[in-house]
Amino acid sequence: MERDSSEYRSESVAWESTLMDLWIQPCAACADLYGQPASKGPHDRLKLNNRGAEKDVRAEEHYTCVRCKAVFARILAGESHKQIWMLLNASQH
Repeated sequence: MERDSSEYRSESVAWESTLMDLWIQPCAACADLYGQPASKGPHDRLKLNNRGAEKDVRAEEHYTCVRCKAVFARILAGESHKQIWMLLNASQH
């Protein structure tokens, strides 16, 4: 049974929407959070996706902004100057 191209397109769109948006324009709250120390809490539009641990110590948390779809890693382990909010999916100019 053959499918027309619109069926493939809708499947592709559905699949892509489950993946991280690779290039976004961060909202003002996300732009302000980028590069801040990890000790600063998340803003109210960030949704926690998961947490990672190393030797039973939380090492990082991943968040997605429900407004602009920015994806952050909150680095909680390692050298203190590397414990920051890292924006993963915005173009770095």
